[in-house]
Amino acid sequence: MIHLVTLDFPPEFDGGIASWAEDLARALVDAGEDVCVHARHTGLSQAYDQTLPFPVLRMRGRSWGRWKAAWVMAQAFPLMQQGHRAIFATWDLATLAAPLLARRGVRFGVAFHGSDLSRLQGTPRGLLRVFEGAAALWPVSDFLNGLLERHGRPGQVLPMPLALAQPGAPGEGLVVVARLNRLKGVDRAISLARALGWPLTVVGDGPDRARLEALAVDVPVAFTGRLPRHRALEAYAGKAANLLLPREDKEGRGAEGLGLSLLEGATRGVPAVGCRTGGVPQAADLVLEDPDDAVGSAEQLRGWLSSGPRGLEAHARVAGAHGARLAVERVLGDLA
Repeated sequence: MIHLVTLDFPPEFDGGIASWAEDLARALVDAGEDVCVHARHTGLSQAYDQTLPFPVLRMRGRSWGRWKAAWVMAQAFPLMQQGHRAIFATWDLATLAAPLLARRGVRFGVAFHGSDLSRLQGTPRGLLRVFEGAAALWPVSDFLNGLLERHGRPGQVLPMPLALAQPGAPGEGLVVVARLNRLKGVDRAISLARALGWPLTVVGDGPDRARLEALAVDVPVAFTGRLPRHRALEAYAGKAANLLLPREDKEGRGAEGLGLSLLEGATRGVPAVGCRTGGVPQAADLVLEDPDDAVGSAEQLRGWLSSGPRGLEAHARVAGAHGARLAVERVLGDLA
C-alpha cells in the first residue's frame, strides 16, 4: 500500500500540488499499485472522490496552516503499517510523523514544489526531522534541488506525472493559467499582449484580479476566472504561446518552483514562454531576456515562434523529461 498525503486535492483545489497529487495517484494505480490518498476534507469532495480509481480519506481539522502535521499524525499515520510506503506532497505535513514512520518500517518520500522551500529563512527543525527519516527527497526542479542542498541534503528531481496529449496545430493568441496574485506576473503578460497586438486568455482567480482587469482595458484580454482542471486544459488549445512570467517578493523569496502550467500546455503542443525566476527556465521553451521590457519581449517572441515548429519541439521536450512512467519509476525505485 502507498499512502499519498496532501493538504490540497481536487475538486475544490486544482492548483499545482493538488493536480500533481491526483496525477501521481492515478499513475501509480495504472502501474498496479494500491494507493490511498489522505487529503483535507472539503464540502464538495464526496461526489468527486467516488469517481476516482483509488480511495480518498478526508482528514478533518481546523487551523490547517498551524496544525497540519498534527492532523496528519492523528488521522493518516495510524493507517501506515510496516511494509507500507508513503508520499508527502510537502515536507511540513511530515514533521511529526517522520521519526515514527522510520521506526515503524514505513519508507517514505517527500516532494518539494516551490514556496515550501523558497520562503524559508534558515532550516527549520521540522525539516531536519524529515531529512533524518525520509528515504527520498523529490524536488520538482533543479532550482529547488539547489535550495535543498543549501539546507544540507539534496534530493533527486521528480518528473511531473503528466499525461501527454496529441499536439495541436500552431494557433494564435496567448494564454496564462495562474492564480491571480502579484508574484505570478500576469501584468507582464498583459503588457506583452499589448505590445504584440495579440489576444490573451487569463485562466484563474485571486486577489489581484481587479487590478489586472483595470490594466487590460485597452487589450483584448479574456478573464475566465477559475475553471475546473479539464476546462483549464482546454484553454491551451489554439494558442501560439503559454506564458508564465513570475517574480520573487521584495525579500527575494517565494520564487516559482517550476511552472506546472507551462508543462501542461506543452503536453498539448503549445510552446512555453517564461523568465529567469526560480525553476521556470527548466519548464520553459523560451526564456525572455527582460519580461519587464514588453516591446523587446514581443520582438524576441515573434522571431522565435517564426523560426521553427516550436509547438512540436515543446511536446517532444516534455515527453522526454516528464510523464507518468518516468515519475512512477522514480518513486517506486526510491521507495523500494
